[in-house]
Amino acid sequence: ALAQGYAGHQFGQFTILGDGRAVLLGELTTPDGGRVDIQLKGAGQTPYSRRGDGRAALAPMLREYLVSEAMHGLGIPTTRSLAVVATGEPVYRERPYPGAVLTRVAASHIRVGTFQYAALHDKATLHALADYAIDRHYPLLRSDANPYLAFLKAVIDRQAALIARWMQVGFVHGVMNTDNMSIAGETID
Repeated sequence: ALAQGYAGHQFGQFTILGDGRAVLLGELTTPDGGRVDIQLKGAGQTPYSRRGDGRAALAPMLREYLVSEAMHGLGIPTTRSLAVVATGEPVYRERPYPGAVLTRVAASHIRVGTFQYAALHDKATLHALADYAIDRHYPLLRSDANPYLAFLKAVIDRQAALIARWMQVGFVHGVMNTDNMSIAGETID
């Protein structure tokens, strides 16, 4: 299991972020040969928790479950909520709330911010991530004269189409930044 790092501009400044309360368990190959990511949200601290406890309250996890399923029902690409499980432990915010963990399934949890984070390290890491993302999500682009540019254009097109779908149903994402949609064109959070 791992927590993904990502970076980007939030609230007017560049910052290093990451999954502060989400843990990627791994990829699962589906019976039809596709791949999905399985992630737990609210399972506890990660290296990116920024002094938080990494846990989640039941009400927000139920809200995410309902909203993701509503978006799916409306035909909007989104992560899917497999289950919400109460932990039986309190989560302390303004007051104690019942704790919960959300199990989330997605085509990918790789974000634009994942590339911004990789770019901070070195070109080899960035290229490895791009190669992996192309092979997993856009394999037809491998034959393009410049697969990296084709990949960038494909991600831009998918994200623009996703935002247009949000707008068609009046959905407004509270924090539209580099971590709330995947490079596969799905809504996250």
